[in-house]
Amino acid sequence: MAIKAQHITKSFGTFKAVDDLDLYVREGSVHGFLGPNGAGKTTVIRILLGLLSPDSAEVEILGKDLFMSRDQIMSQTGAIVEYPAFFEYMTAYENLYYLSRLSGCADKTMIEKAIDIVGLSKVRNKLVKTFSYGMKQRLGIAQAMIPENKLIFLDEPVNGLDPHGILDIRNLIRQLSENHGITVFLSSHLLSEVEQTCDYVTIIHKGHKVCEGKVSELMKQHESIEILTPDRELLKNLFARENLKIFTEEDSGEYSRFLIEGSENIVPPLVEKLVNNKIRLYGIAKHQKVLEDIFVELTGYKKDGGPDRA
Repeated sequence: MAIKAQHITKSFGTFKAVDDLDLYVREGSVHGFLGPNGAGKTTVIRILLGLLSPDSAEVEILGKDLFMSRDQIMSQTGAIVEYPAFFEYMTAYENLYYLSRLSGCADKTMIEKAIDIVGLSKVRNKLVKTFSYGMKQRLGIAQAMIPENKLIFLDEPVNGLDPHGILDIRNLIRQLSENHGITVFLSSHLLSEVEQTCDYVTIIHKGHKVCEGKVSELMKQHESIEILTPDRELLKNLFARENLKIFTEEDSGEYSRFLIEGSENIVPPLVEKLVNNKIRLYGIAKHQKVLEDIFVELTGYKKDGGPDRA
């Protein structure tokens, strides 16, 4: 495990921001970290980076105890929190060289390698003030890679980017994992990006972990069936008798739309049951959930609530 954290607890006065939270991040994976406003996401990240002391926790990062070997761990760990800051009057290369010297690792070969990986070789000698937002994000990731870091924390890495810039950063993050074996711990409020970028995801809510696992497997676990019918009460009574779980219920006036728990293999027997109970069908099909559906289902959080800042 790149990160093995158990029983993380942190309070601010009487408010418990994180309550007995466990977190497991596999080496070489891209791991998404999600939570609504006030969930405790930022608090956890600050603890994992050694910037905030927990009330209690057992944390191993890259196989070492965080509280016994923080400096050694941080020498192999990079991070970007929202927006990377650089000296605008310096070139891309000069920025990386200067910042690397400050941390005692100004290896020119490593700097050149990082610049090449993030695709900035052709503009290495251009002033950063001429860079687009996306190019600065790439430069920030290059900085986080030096000196050959094994673990990178990225907080909202695509905030403010246009669709083309988002795609570029997504591909770069996948490249870091697949081609270079770097573990990426990524927090974002853009759920579609987490779904497309990450191998694994952890969702927290009110300081507790509510879900953790492989993204593809979570999607299968939360499969559902969509039913359209004008016989709303008949269907609800049938489902109550059969102990079938209803995820969503919407009434359009002419008919009702239900999302129920289950995979597509239950459709044939379900249709038979509905017909036998004289329930009219306007439509029935497998509903492909996205990560946002699962997130809302587990947290009750709507996407327009904004990113977590607690």
